[in-house]
Parts: sequence; C-alpha cells; structure tokens
Amino acid sequence: MFDSILNTFSHMGVDWRLIIMNAVNFGIVAVVLYQFFFKPIQKAMDERTAKIEDGLRYAEEMKKKLAEAEQKQAEMLREARASAQEIVEQARAAAKALQDREAQETAAKVEQMLARGREAIELERRKTFDELRAEVARLVVLTTSRVLARDLAEGEKASLNKRAAEELARNN
Repeated sequence: MFDSILNTFSHMGVDWRLIIMNAVNFGIVAVVLYQFFFKPIQKAMDERTAKIEDGLRYAEEMKKKLAEAEQKQAEMLREARASAQEIVEQARAAAKALQDREAQETAAKVEQMLARGREAIELERRKTFDELRAEVARLVVLTTSRVLARDLAEGEKASLNKRAAEELARNN
C-alpha cells in the first residue's frame, strides 16, 4: 500500500525523497529557530511581563500606602485640632479662674480696707467721744464749782469728774 502511494506520487512528478529531505530540513530549521530565537524571545517576553506585573503590583501597593498615609495624616490633623481645641479650652478656663481669683483677691483687699477704715472711724469716734466726755466732765465740774460759788479741792474735782464720766458712759 505504501508502495502504491509512492508510485502514484512518482507518476505525478513528485519525488518523495525530496519531500522527506525538505521535511527534515524544515524540522532542523524549526528546532534551531525554536531553540535559538523563539525560546530567548519568549524568555525575554516572560521577564518583561513579570517586570510589568511587579511594577503594577508595586504601584498598587504604593496607592494603598498613599491612601493609608493620607488617612493617617487626616487622623493626625483631627487629633491636632482636637488637642488645640482642648488647649484653648484649658487656657480659657485658666484665664477665667485667674480672673475669678483676682476678683476675689481684690474684693478681699477692698473688704480689708473697708474694715480698717471702719476701725479707724471707730477709734476716731471713741477718741472724740472720750475727749468730749472729758470736756463735758470738766465743764460740769466748772459749772458745779461756780454754782456752789466756791473753789473745790483737786480731790473733789477728780471725784466729780469721775462720777460725771461714769454717768455719761452709762447713758451711752
């Protein structure tokens, strides 16, 4: 059967040895091209694809890290604003406390000054009253001595002054 096919090809002008040699040459060229050209090109393309994929993964990781960094920055900014607000509130509270304390100290000083003024007025009133009492007692003794038209002894004058002062003290 194989012989009949070869005979048929020979009658058509086809040389089967030439076809086999061309097939072997094609096989050798295909193996050489595959081995020396296609494999290195395929390897280079695989390496290039791997680099591109690595670059894309790296870019994706950097996008995630950038988003995380922006999120952290926003959180830090919120915390800083909250901290600043807290510091402002503390400063206001401290200022109010200082103002209240100063007002209390001022009020205490004013109260002390008023108390000292009252004491000074009371001392002056007592001094004036004592002077007035002494003057009234002197006038009573003088009037009494004139009424009695006689000179009183110093002991009698002192005794009358004392009684007049005691009488005035009881009435006040």
